[in-house]
Amino acid sequence: IHFYKRQCWQSPCSSEYYQIIMFVLFFLLLPALISAAGAMEKIIAEPGDEILLTCPVNTEVCGAYHSLKWYHEDTRVYVFSPSAQFRNAEGALMNRCLDPSQQSLGPACVRGSLEVTDTSADLRISPVELRDEGEYRCEITYLDISNNCPVVHFTEVLTVAAPESVTITDHEDEDITGQVVGPYAAGAEVVFSCQAEGGKPAPAMTWMLGDEVLEGDISEEEDKETGSWNVRSELVLLLDREHTGADLTCIVEHEALDDTLDAHIQVDVNVPVSSVSLAEEVSGQEGIEMILSCTAVGGRPAPTLSWIMPDNVQFQQEDSSSLLDDETFESVSKLTFTPTHEENEKEVSCQAINDVMDEALEDKADLFVEYAPQVNIQEGNETVAAGDELLIDCEINANPEELSNVQWFRNGNAVEITDVRFNWENTATPSLSINPVQPSDAGTYSCSAENSIGQTRSPLTYNLEVTAPVESVTIQDDLTGTV
Repeated sequence: IHFYKRQCWQSPCSSEYYQIIMFVLFFLLLPALISAAGAMEKIIAEPGDEILLTCPVNTEVCGAYHSLKWYHEDTRVYVFSPSAQFRNAEGALMNRCLDPSQQSLGPACVRGSLEVTDTSADLRISPVELRDEGEYRCEITYLDISNNCPVVHFTEVLTVAAPESVTITDHEDEDITGQVVGPYAAGAEVVFSCQAEGGKPAPAMTWMLGDEVLEGDISEEEDKETGSWNVRSELVLLLDREHTGADLTCIVEHEALDDTLDAHIQVDVNVPVSSVSLAEEVSGQEGIEMILSCTAVGGRPAPTLSWIMPDNVQFQQEDSSSLLDDETFESVSKLTFTPTHEENEKEVSCQAINDVMDEALEDKADLFVEYAPQVNIQEGNETVAAGDELLIDCEINANPEELSNVQWFRNGNAVEITDVRFNWENTATPSLSINPVQPSDAGTYSCSAENSIGQTRSPLTYNLEVTAPVESVTIQDDLTGTV
């Protein structure tokens, strides 16, 4: 300053020289002036808000000022000169005025205005855009710089915006939000992505699979035009039976949101049948309708149930399925048929298979059919001599095997067991023993047996003829002749 006074006292100084000196002095004094400006003000705003950035001036102490300029980072956005009665918004505060799509705004396209009083020159920005974030400073050029007045005031503006949307996409980048996706096979590895668009700063993302918290691979990309962030979280899942019907949710958290922003899908996983079982009751009675039941549990989709029955058995099948809490199916097949004694101890099989199974699951059981005795007698005609011993065979097949009665018949009449010559037992082979045979024993024989189910007589018969020995021979002379 003394140098300036000495030089300009001796000879007049040019205006350019004066401006250079003032510029140098300004930057020499700037640190002190900034220190005197106090703590930096901070403003947080959302798109569409209106904010007021304060710039205090003290004309009473510091005198009049030549100009006042507002800067956003290193770019001037507003200039005001009270002496020249000039004010003008610049840069980003004029961006809408240069946009042909905003022509309808007219003079209102300007987003910045200055509110000047004796104590302040505050910058009003409306509406706020995301790109307005950053450091703002007002610089005051007082006509008299000797008063050591603050000439710079800083304001930090932080812009925040909630994400505009959240979506879940599949590996082909198709939007699947809110859908049931799949079906996938158990054991498959699938990729889902969650996108949150339009947020600032970048939101936080987590995944929930049922009650399980999962973390995906996060990638972030800034939209240079708007200043917002697009965030993507990629999740790789190895699907298992437990994932069948599970809700997969992408949860977005952001400081501008009062609550989380969610998107969800339901995962449809096809799983093989976990078990097949025949009902324990596989017993019945000949001639009475019998129902077999087979249950397949844990498959998705619902399996197909099929039966393998003994040959020539006619049956009807009725199937039904119900959805379990774990989103798999319980399928039941009921088979109705009328058994005969021929199906006793024969094997039946129930099989279940669905789309994700290479082989069917199977359960087997042996039928237990009760029936009245099946009686077969030795068929034929036989001639025996009186006095001989005779054995007539009878075979009985019954279930239950315990026989309550076995009876022999001759000519349709029951053979009296009281006759000691006749003997048989209540067994599966109750052969009739006659000893000794008498001529009166000749006739047609049959056998019957009885158990808890019923009584049956043999459909075949045994014909017995008895020959008696010659007791005497008489020879009579022929008294007729010729004389």
